[in-house]
Amino acid sequence: MTAPFHAPSIGTERFTDDFLEDLRRVGDAAADAAVAAFFEQIDPSDGPLFPMLVRTTHANLSDEEAPGVGPYAKRIEPWPSWVDESLVKRGQAVFGDWGLQLSSGLFMASLPMSYAAAKGAEPLVRTARLTSNPKRRYLETGQMIIDAMTPKAIAPGAVGYRAVRHVRLIHAAVRYTLLHPEIIPVGSGPAPGPWDMTLGIPLNQEDLLGCLFAFNVIGLRSLHRLGVKLSSHEVEAYVHVWNVVGHQIGIRDDLLPLDFRDASVVADRILARQSAPSEAGSELTATAVAAMRDLLKLKLFKGLPASGIRYYIGDEIANMLHVPDADWTRSLFPMMRRIDVATDRLFSWLPGNHSISAAMGRRIVAGFESAERSGGRPSFQITDELRDAWGMGVRSA
Repeated sequence: MTAPFHAPSIGTERFTDDFLEDLRRVGDAAADAAVAAFFEQIDPSDGPLFPMLVRTTHANLSDEEAPGVGPYAKRIEPWPSWVDESLVKRGQAVFGDWGLQLSSGLFMASLPMSYAAAKGAEPLVRTARLTSNPKRRYLETGQMIIDAMTPKAIAPGAVGYRAVRHVRLIHAAVRYTLLHPEIIPVGSGPAPGPWDMTLGIPLNQEDLLGCLFAFNVIGLRSLHRLGVKLSSHEVEAYVHVWNVVGHQIGIRDDLLPLDFRDASVVADRILARQSAPSEAGSELTATAVAAMRDLLKLKLFKGLPASGIRYYIGDEIANMLHVPDADWTRSLFPMMRRIDVATDRLFSWLPGNHSISAAMGRRIVAGFESAERSGGRPSFQITDELRDAWGMGVRSA
């Protein structure tokens, strides 16, 4: 019998309710300082930072365009000492094998579970209201995940590292903007009003941890709901690679790493603390459902997003988020699980991508690619390596 695999973890002892509450008053000191430096040198009315960061990519931030922010984006910092490079490689391989199913889990499990945290949903919905195209946020999230999970991509200075660091700056810009609403130019969207400090700092350390767990713990639980069985080594590797991303996106050094068991404990603790009905959570969920319908482009299956959310996260949380009732498509998910489990026994040499659940994920990813081909913005990019692994063929010119 194979012994269980053990990954590095700091344990759960420190994550008491009082400790987690204290984290709600903590932002990201390094990125916040870079953003503050930007506003010390730029008239906010001439150079609103948040819209500029949303429009640009990690590849085209220059010192001249973004004083303070530009140098920060270009800084290359080493991995922390706890990183196990072999685990990172294995974790990215798990995404290569099961990324299509994880794409479905992102929309139908990870994001809705994040929105259930009422206090954490508030800065997200305020940010969405400041953008002309809320769906773009989902595409940006998907692109960051693709960039980070591509093999070797989160090595210091690599493309995934730069993409994650760019998102870290966007988070800092959101914090600054929501705490200083007077800098938001007229016409940028509804005036957000003063920030309620009883919510904590926008995108604080507890919120960042919750987002991390949405991607790793909830992502793995979504695979389990589909009948996917991973080895303990694969599970720990997937959690570990996300620990590295969490570090690079600004989670405090003393909060990582966490292995799967410990991450699950803290994730459930945060969800129990923060889960509550909220207008923000319901608004974000409605936008996500609409975005999924648009990405899937299946008129006969328009109820699939709502049915999928209810299948993955359960009716209690779904009702809290005012997810529409499931229709006949609800029956597709258990049926898909049974068929995928049966066919996997026959095609175990083809990791994941022959399944019905993979076909659904492929439809979502294909929707990502087509959705960004307008407005002068760069197309959603999937590496040739992942396209090949997911059976998506050669990238069209």
